Amino acid sequence: MPRILGMPRCLAFSLLTILVWGAWGAVSKVASEGVDANTNQVFFTFGLLPLMLIVWRSPRNAGGGEGRRIGIAWAFLTGILGGTGNIAFFHALVIGGKVSVVSPVTALFPLVTVVLAVTLLHERVGTAQKAGLLLALVAIYLLSM
Repeated sequence: MPRILGMPRCLAFSLLTILVWGAWGAVSKVASEGVDANTNQVFFTFGLLPLMLIVWRSPRNAGGGEGRRIGIAWAFLTGILGGTGNIAFFHALVIGGKVSVVSPVTALFPLVTVVLAVTLLHERVGTAQKAGLLLALVAIYLLSM
Protein backbone atom coordinates (compact mmCIF):
# COMPACT_ATOMS: atom_id res chain seq x y z
CA MET A 1 0.00 0.00 0.00
CA PRO A 2 1.46 3.41 -0.95
CA ARG A 3 2.47 5.61 1.97
CA ILE A 4 2.78 9.33 2.69
CA LEU A 5 5.12 10.44 5.48
CA GLY A 6 5.41 6.83 6.62
CA MET A 7 1.67 6.28 7.02
CA PRO A 8 -0.92 4.67 4.75
CA ARG A 9 -2.21 7.17 2.19
CA CYS A 10 -5.81 6.79 3.38
CA LEU A 11 -4.75 7.80 6.91
CA ALA A 12 -2.73 10.76 5.60
CA PHE A 13 -5.71 12.01 3.60
CA SER A 14 -8.03 11.41 6.59
CA LEU A 15 -5.75 13.51 8.80
CA LEU A 16 -5.62 16.22 6.14
CA THR A 17 -9.43 16.18 6.10
CA ILE A 18 -9.54 16.67 9.88
CA LEU A 19 -7.10 19.57 9.64
CA VAL A 20 -8.86 21.33 6.75
CA TRP A 21 -12.40 20.75 8.05
CA GLY A 22 -11.33 21.88 11.52
CA ALA A 23 -10.04 25.16 10.09
CA TRP A 24 -13.19 25.42 7.94
CA GLY A 25 -15.38 25.28 11.07
CA ALA A 26 -13.51 28.12 12.77
CA VAL A 27 -13.42 30.26 9.60
CA SER A 28 -17.16 29.63 9.12
CA LYS A 29 -17.89 31.20 12.50
CA VAL A 30 -15.96 34.34 11.57
CA ALA A 31 -17.79 34.52 8.23
CA SER A 32 -21.18 34.06 9.94
CA GLU A 33 -20.64 37.23 11.92
CA GLY A 34 -20.66 39.25 8.68
CA VAL A 35 -23.14 37.47 6.37
CA ASP A 36 -26.30 35.39 6.62
CA ALA A 37 -26.33 31.61 6.10
CA ASN A 38 -27.52 31.73 2.48
CA THR A 39 -24.88 34.29 1.45
CA ASN A 40 -22.26 32.23 3.26
CA GLN A 41 -23.26 29.17 1.22
CA VAL A 42 -23.08 31.12 -2.05
CA PHE A 43 -19.54 32.28 -1.33
CA PHE A 44 -18.63 28.82 -0.02
CA THR A 45 -19.67 27.50 -3.44
CA PHE A 46 -17.63 30.17 -5.23
CA GLY A 47 -14.67 29.02 -3.14
CA LEU A 48 -15.13 25.54 -4.57
CA LEU A 49 -14.89 26.69 -8.19
CA PRO A 50 -11.07 26.69 -8.42
CA LEU A 51 -10.98 23.20 -6.91
CA MET A 52 -13.70 22.04 -9.29
CA LEU A 53 -11.64 23.19 -12.28
CA ILE A 54 -8.53 21.40 -11.01
CA VAL A 55 -10.44 18.16 -10.40
CA TRP A 56 -12.34 18.37 -13.69
CA ARG A 57 -9.10 18.66 -15.67
CA SER A 58 -7.48 15.82 -13.74
CA PRO A 59 -6.23 12.89 -15.87
CA ARG A 60 -8.21 10.55 -13.63
CA ASN A 61 -11.40 12.22 -14.80
CA ALA A 62 -11.22 10.50 -18.19
CA GLY A 63 -13.69 7.88 -19.35
CA GLY A 64 -17.40 7.81 -19.84
CA GLY A 65 -20.33 5.51 -20.26
CA GLU A 66 -23.46 4.77 -18.30
CA GLY A 67 -21.61 4.19 -15.03
CA ARG A 68 -20.10 7.65 -15.25
CA ARG A 69 -23.51 9.27 -15.87
CA ILE A 70 -24.98 7.48 -12.87
CA GLY A 71 -21.97 8.51 -10.78
CA ILE A 72 -22.42 12.15 -11.83
CA ALA A 73 -26.12 12.00 -10.86
CA TRP A 74 -25.25 10.62 -7.42
CA ALA A 75 -22.49 13.22 -7.04
CA PHE A 76 -25.01 15.95 -7.88
CA LEU A 77 -27.37 14.63 -5.19
CA THR A 78 -24.41 14.55 -2.80
CA GLY A 79 -23.79 18.21 -3.56
CA ILE A 80 -27.43 19.12 -2.88
CA LEU A 81 -27.39 17.26 0.43
CA GLY A 82 -24.02 18.75 1.40
CA GLY A 83 -25.07 22.26 0.44
CA THR A 84 -28.30 21.98 2.43
CA GLY A 85 -26.30 20.77 5.42
CA ASN A 86 -23.87 23.66 5.00
CA ILE A 87 -26.73 26.18 5.02
CA ALA A 88 -28.07 24.64 8.23
CA PHE A 89 -24.55 24.71 9.74
CA PHE A 90 -24.03 28.35 8.75
CA HIS A 91 -27.50 29.24 10.07
CA ALA A 92 -26.69 27.63 13.43
CA LEU A 93 -23.65 29.92 13.66
CA VAL A 94 -25.49 33.04 12.43
CA ILE A 95 -28.17 32.69 15.12
CA GLY A 96 -25.48 32.67 17.79
CA GLY A 97 -24.39 29.07 18.09
CA LYS A 98 -20.93 28.58 19.52
CA VAL A 99 -18.59 26.99 16.98
CA SER A 100 -17.17 24.93 19.86
CA VAL A 101 -20.60 23.26 20.17
CA VAL A 102 -22.07 23.45 16.66
CA SER A 103 -19.04 22.01 14.91
CA PRO A 104 -18.61 18.89 17.08
CA VAL A 105 -22.33 18.16 17.09
CA THR A 106 -22.61 18.45 13.31
CA ALA A 107 -19.45 16.38 12.96
CA LEU A 108 -21.46 13.46 14.31
CA PHE A 109 -23.27 13.18 10.96
CA PRO A 110 -21.86 9.65 10.53
CA LEU A 111 -24.65 8.52 12.87
CA VAL A 112 -27.06 9.07 9.98
CA THR A 113 -24.60 7.47 7.55
CA VAL A 114 -24.44 4.34 9.70
CA VAL A 115 -28.24 4.08 9.97
CA LEU A 116 -28.56 4.45 6.19
CA ALA A 117 -25.72 1.98 5.57
CA VAL A 118 -27.46 -0.60 7.77
CA THR A 119 -30.97 -0.05 6.39
CA LEU A 120 -30.27 0.63 2.70
CA LEU A 121 -26.92 -1.06 2.05
CA HIS A 122 -27.47 -3.95 4.49
CA GLU A 123 -24.12 -3.44 6.19
CA ARG A 124 -23.57 -4.96 9.61
CA VAL A 125 -22.68 -3.07 12.76
CA GLY A 126 -20.82 -4.87 15.51
CA THR A 127 -21.13 -4.48 19.25
CA ALA A 128 -18.21 -2.04 19.48
CA GLN A 129 -19.71 0.12 16.73
CA LYS A 130 -23.10 0.10 18.47
CA ALA A 131 -21.40 1.25 21.67
CA GLY A 132 -19.66 4.00 19.68
CA LEU A 133 -22.99 5.15 18.25
CA LEU A 134 -24.49 5.26 21.74
CA LEU A 135 -21.51 7.30 22.99
CA ALA A 136 -21.95 9.68 20.05
CA LEU A 137 -25.57 10.26 21.08
CA VAL A 138 -24.41 10.90 24.64
CA ALA A 139 -21.84 13.36 23.25
CA ILE A 140 -24.59 15.30 21.45
CA TYR A 141 -26.52 15.52 24.68
CA LEU A 142 -23.49 16.64 26.71
CA LEU A 143 -22.39 19.22 24.12
CA SER A 144 -25.88 20.73 24.01
CA MET A 145 -26.03 21.40 27.76
